[in-house]
This record gives sequence, structure tokens and C-alpha cells, in this order.
Amino acid sequence: MDSRQHAPLPANPVGDLLRGWRNRRAMSQADLAFEAGISIKHLSYVETGKAVASREILLQLASALGLSLRDRNALLESGGFARQYGERDLSAPEVADAKRAIDLLLRRHEPFPAIVTDRRWNVLQANGAATRLMTMLLGTERMARPLNHMRMFLSPDELRPYVENWPKVASALLVRARHEAMAAPLDLALQSTWRELLKLPDLPVAQFDEHETPSPLCEVRLRKGDVSIGLIGAVLTLGTPQDVTLQELRVEMFMPADADSETTLTALAA
Repeated sequence: MDSRQHAPLPANPVGDLLRGWRNRRAMSQADLAFEAGISIKHLSYVETGKAVASREILLQLASALGLSLRDRNALLESGGFARQYGERDLSAPEVADAKRAIDLLLRRHEPFPAIVTDRRWNVLQANGAATRLMTMLLGTERMARPLNHMRMFLSPDELRPYVENWPKVASALLVRARHEAMAAPLDLALQSTWRELLKLPDLPVAQFDEHETPSPLCEVRLRKGDVSIGLIGAVLTLGTPQDVTLQELRVEMFMPADADSETTLTALAA
């Protein structure tokens, strides 16, 4: 993934970035200055370009704003400093411990489905149960091509025909996708994926609430022929990673919604 794919920076990049993030969080200069442990006057000067913030001050402000590691790197770069946080592939030795933990989590979740996605909702990894279920629904040929979690459910030629409660599921996914996209306005790759999703036909009209965090739980009712499975999905993230890739990983865990679904999933694993 290309972590340097950011939107063009304005003439006063540090000040405009800080002001934008502060406004999105409904924080006044006094609020942010207090949380960061600096004076309101100094923050005002940084935002207007009258003062140049040090690396330490930018990190304090980033922490007070609750920025993602990707955005913290962008803020540092806008101030002329080197990046603080790495962005490694999951095959890198530096993230081997985290990768082993994820592998174990996926295995232990059998016979129920679980997948790992990146910040653009691309499926990076799936356990055996998820692979069996998606193969049953989509076919072997489709499984040979890359999968995107959002597109799988929203596209008319993928999982949509097999989702009995599709309008509800699609609305919940759109709310979540928009929330994640709006939280990272500088990430052009993510913004591009979000715009592509919006171009899919016959999407439901989702109710967006700027101040509401999407629910991590969503029930999905799947049916193909005589096979009916209800799943309740939950989104898990890693604790406090110091790597951009690890922070952006999402582990999607699906549990059976009822006893019959549990029996069916167990039978598919036999």
C-alpha cells in the first residue's frame, strides 16, 4: 500500500491540517491547547503560520487530537519532519508476532467465518470457514480473484443476491464506510475506493449521522437454495500498534445468529 498517497497540501499545511482536524472534532483552540499541554497563543500562532511547531509539539497535538498513525505521519511531514511510524507489509519480520496472533485468532474462530481487511476493505486473509462459505456462495472461479469486503456485499453480482436482509446490511456498511472515509480525508486511496462504492447501482439511502459512531455489530441473513445461515459480525482492531499497517487492519469475526446457523456452519466444516 502506498502511504504517500495524500491530498495536495495547502500553503500553510500544518495550520490548515490542525484547524481541519480540530473542527471535525468540535474542539476549540482552548480545548486542543489544554489537551496538548501548550498555550492557546502558541497554538494560534502555529495555526496561522506565525510560529513553526517543533516535532515534539506536533506529536503532542496529534495525540490530543487522537489522530491515526497515518495522519500523524502526514502532520509531521507537513511540518518538514521525518515520519515517526513505519508501514510494513504483513510478511515483514518486524510484525511477525502480530501476524502469528492474527493467524491464531482466525484458526481458533473455526468453524465460524473470519477475515482480515486493510484500510480500503480489501480482504487480506480469511480462515477456512470464511473461504468455504464464500466459495459456496460465489463459486471457485470468483475466489481466485481479489476480494473487497464492502464490494462483496454492495455489488449486485457478488453476495447481494444471497443476502435476505440486504437493504439493512447495505445501509449499515455504507454508514461504516463513510465514517471511516471521512475520518481520513488526506488518504486519496481510501477516498477513491469510497467513491467507487458509491457508484454501484441501486444502493439504499443510508442515514448518516456525523456525530454517531457506527455499530460494530450487524446481522447478515444468507440464503442459497436450501442453505440458510444467519451471522452476526463484529469488527476487531489491534490494541496499540506502532505500525500504520497494523493499526489499520480490521479483523471481521462472524458468529452464528442462531442454533440452526451454528449447526450448518459446523456441518460445512466436516
